[in-house]
Amino acid sequence: MLRNIFAFLPAIVLTCVSGLGHAAGDQVNSLRVAAIQMVISNDVEENLSRILRGIAEAAESDARLVLFPETALSGFDRETIKQLDWSGLKQAMDAVAERAKENNVYVLYGCATQSDRERPYNSAVLIGPDGAEITRYHKLGPEPWFTPGDHLTLFEIDGIPCTAMVCHDERYPEVVRLPVLSGALACFYLSYEINSMEAALRKAEGYRAQLIARAVENGIWVCQANGIGPLGDSNTKSLGHSRIVSPDGVVQVEAPALVDTMIVEEIRPSDSGRGNALESLELSPVGDWWREGIKLVRHANSPRAELLDASSKSIVDVKNTVRLALMQTVPAKWELDKNFDVFLKMLDVASDEQAEVFVTPECWLDGYAAPDKSSTPAKLQAIAQPLVGSKYLDRVAAEARKRSMYICFGFTSLEDHKIFNASGLWNDHGELVGVYHKTHLQTHDLQYEFGRELPVWETPWGPLGIMICADRRWPETARTLRLQGARLILNPTYGMHHEANEWWMRTRSYENQCFIAFAHPNVGFVVDPKGNVLSKRDEQPGVLISDVDLSQATDDNHLRDRRPELYRAITDLK
Repeated sequence: MLRNIFAFLPAIVLTCVSGLGHAAGDQVNSLRVAAIQMVISNDVEENLSRILRGIAEAAESDARLVLFPETALSGFDRETIKQLDWSGLKQAMDAVAERAKENNVYVLYGCATQSDRERPYNSAVLIGPDGAEITRYHKLGPEPWFTPGDHLTLFEIDGIPCTAMVCHDERYPEVVRLPVLSGALACFYLSYEINSMEAALRKAEGYRAQLIARAVENGIWVCQANGIGPLGDSNTKSLGHSRIVSPDGVVQVEAPALVDTMIVEEIRPSDSGRGNALESLELSPVGDWWREGIKLVRHANSPRAELLDASSKSIVDVKNTVRLALMQTVPAKWELDKNFDVFLKMLDVASDEQAEVFVTPECWLDGYAAPDKSSTPAKLQAIAQPLVGSKYLDRVAAEARKRSMYICFGFTSLEDHKIFNASGLWNDHGELVGVYHKTHLQTHDLQYEFGRELPVWETPWGPLGIMICADRRWPETARTLRLQGARLILNPTYGMHHEANEWWMRTRSYENQCFIAFAHPNVGFVVDPKGNVLSKRDEQPGVLISDVDLSQATDDNHLRDRRPELYRAITDLK
């Protein structure tokens, strides 16, 4: 179950908390970030004074995280770093930690830190609201007077998985992409873009473009605190222009050039879909390269570090795009050979379109004979298929293997001398993943046994669920499948397909923020997490081909805001 939950970060939304007093491991609805744009001095005491004042100002603005520039505490240039008093710097770092604790805020700031080599690191240091250091990230491509870092980072702020980079690192997309693939929903960028004045002006648009690119190409928030100066007569400048960029690449707030100031913005983890990043895992051959690169991400100690590790291992195995093929043809009752031949022809159509999942209507093999006036339990049992030894089911398995396709096939099953209205799911290796038995039987279905489970099965696209025909009338059916992680629910059916039915299905998808694929002999359609009809075909015979982006199925709204403790009557009352 944990794997189902954590495979879909950013779906880790455990508790909605705002303001102060967050419990460890809870993820907040939003995070208020204050980025301090300040002069980077060669005097540690001067820098410390500005940092302490900045923390207090940010706390007064209800910020939860205070972000400072690269080397904001230690100073930056070669001579300053060479002459650092490490004992004095340690005292200054302790003062920053104490101020973070006093104001109950996170502080992420730049500072030189000692390494086990001749040169120190150019580091980003994260302090928690309790004053304890959470993690350090070291600049990967630093100046010659620093030692290069050796890892990428993933850490949590109020339960939100985040990462960081320092100045020059911004030029390398993989520095952000790999932590995002491990779960990061926000990146904090500490910089001191020092150049000659001519170069600073020439590079200004490039710096801005790179920051926007890191946000939009990964679908995450990117927040920058940039140093300014040195001021005075020096011909070298860092202009500032600190920014906070939303996942769609829009600059939400931007500081002016060469002004000591603070910018504040509320960022929402639920906006970070990470779609482009996750889709990169499906690009051959670079997907394998990204998977290997995730090993470079070091997870900071946190209440959920182990679970974040588990999520990054599972997320790389989950695809977010799938091509569906929904079969639309009216079968002949009781005529198994004829129906199976039509199935094979429709399968050819789906193969030509490179479909990955093929879905037949309900009880396709026997033409959903149960409602026929001549039907009896004995007659149904005569055409029911055992899971082992059925020539039809064996052929379904062979076709799935041959075409490298998942197949959801409807039939009457014979199991332990009982008959069920069943849909089997075969994987692209021809293996039977599982069989779902219709759980909500109507009058004409009472010749069948009731299904007793609402299972989901692991697939390349994460957990997948099936509900058959009338099952869709009960909201609990789809909700149960969704709560087990199903972003896609297949709905083979034979019954009603009128306009009201379409609205029912749109409601089921909307209230569960998932995709539902409705496969009926006369119509096929797919509804998306917002309740929209993504694709539809109402001509038969034929096949509806639909491309689905499962990253749109999040649980940041209707699922997150549920109040399960109030719903006991659903199960307590019979």
